[in-house]
Amino acid sequence: MSRLLQFLFAALLVAAPPAWGQSADAPDGAPGVLVLAPDRGFLGNEKTRDAMAHFREHTSNVGLAVATYEETRSNLNEALSSIDTEHGVVVLPLFLSAHHALYQTARDALPEVENGVRWAAPLGTSYLSEELLFDRVDALSERPDEEALVVVGYGATNAEGADAIRADLQASARRAAEMHGLTGGSEVVVQYARTAPEKASRAAIGRATKTVKAAASKHERVLVVPFNLGMQYTTMMSSWSWMQRPLQSIDGVVASGADVLSHPNVERWLRRTTTAHRPLARDEVGVIAVPHGSEYNWNETMREGLAPVADDYTMAEAFSMVDPTVVERAVRTLERDGLKAAVMVRIFSMESSFREKSHYILGLQNTYSGGMGGRFPKRIRTHLQMTTLGGLEASPHFAKGLLDRAQAISQAPSDETVILLAHGTGSDTENAHWMSNLRTIADTMRAHGGDAFRTIKVHTWREDWPEKRRETVPEIQDMVREASEDGTALVIPARTTSEGRASEYLDDLDYRYGKGLAPHPQFEAWMREQIETGIDRLRAAPQSPDPATTTAGPSQ
Repeated sequence: MSRLLQFLFAALLVAAPPAWGQSADAPDGAPGVLVLAPDRGFLGNEKTRDAMAHFREHTSNVGLAVATYEETRSNLNEALSSIDTEHGVVVLPLFLSAHHALYQTARDALPEVENGVRWAAPLGTSYLSEELLFDRVDALSERPDEEALVVVGYGATNAEGADAIRADLQASARRAAEMHGLTGGSEVVVQYARTAPEKASRAAIGRATKTVKAAASKHERVLVVPFNLGMQYTTMMSSWSWMQRPLQSIDGVVASGADVLSHPNVERWLRRTTTAHRPLARDEVGVIAVPHGSEYNWNETMREGLAPVADDYTMAEAFSMVDPTVVERAVRTLERDGLKAAVMVRIFSMESSFREKSHYILGLQNTYSGGMGGRFPKRIRTHLQMTTLGGLEASPHFAKGLLDRAQAISQAPSDETVILLAHGTGSDTENAHWMSNLRTIADTMRAHGGDAFRTIKVHTWREDWPEKRRETVPEIQDMVREASEDGTALVIPARTTSEGRASEYLDDLDYRYGKGLAPHPQFEAWMREQIETGIDRLRAAPQSPDPATTTAGPSQ
């Protein structure tokens, strides 16, 4: 080969983008997973490798890139060469704040990947990291009415970065204090990264010490919790040991240097986030069925309705008003079955029933406004990617099933008045919505053969609210009496299953009594519709490109 050709060939190799690795065990159509972690020194990096080893037991085509202050780009190239990038790359940032200096360095240094790079949100944005913080606080708290909390962040190189990291952690710190009833509230202090000017780093530790002293002057105990992935060369040479030294002379300080990566929620986050960004097979999704639940026969009737659906899906039952302990049993069952994701179907009349509580305990939202079950229900820590939906509302399946129930006890439709009776609620606004649903259901029934009845009427019992019930029960009794004067009242429970309490409230009145929806083919159809919608939701997001998180090269 001539020298000219050799020169041109070498130039071509330099100009061409790197050809990343092709892993034999890469899942079909799945992007490679690149876990991005900050450099933490020898011991800290060994802990990162330990976490990765556990993660790799469950996930293939995974690389680890360590962001440093000197060689981040070459570390990223090396990590990318170890994974199959044919279908792009998803980056899982093992950071508690996106404003850590090394996170920003890595985003700027990541080279172009032919099929694109998708950035997942950092670990610190997940409810699993917040639950980790809750555990650290719980381990230290003994007298919450005498305690304040100081959370220690890490990774700034200047005041602007420290303020941004503080803002990232404040909400979780506040919720940790509220969760444990700490009357002294919470503060967040930020240590500077090792590359920050020494004067600025010392000043940051001085400000943190001052914050702790101020809290100790007002409260008997100050819980100081490191919530970061700071440097850890050895147990003695670490960011935490440097922070802790000036705190030792402050009375009332209670501290623990428990490492973030030792907590099982880190692996859960890695697995859950990977599932969210990779193609999901239908048979990798389980179902959690959550009807209200009651005594044995009610439960068995509902189980009978669920049985045909359970033949086609991996299903776990959690009969309750979304009780976290009951739901967790179902989650653990699906985990043991090897599932990666789950659809939780709330089998209630209203879509709003226990919606907020469901979202909170599944980690789909960070706040909870309270209500039945306490202000802070237990959140379920799981690697399963979750979604939840439900509520029969005015579904045509509900209407057709109730029509069938009425027709089953009908003898002379033109002389019969169908009376649909639902549970109802205490809120006048919510009850009005329920009544609107019932009227829509009645219209659907008429459109499918229910017009053969004399009329269809609707009402709600509002049975759990005595002051409301004193109005509704007489009104419903009058409906039944009027229908019975020259015809027959057909009382149909507009409920998920069973009969409700009509026999108690309509004692001595003349009527025929139907049944609730399940078990019924229309209930089965509704369940399948909910499950398929949930599966489609899990499979669709967040895999579709998002301009905020997807790049073909370095982040802008």
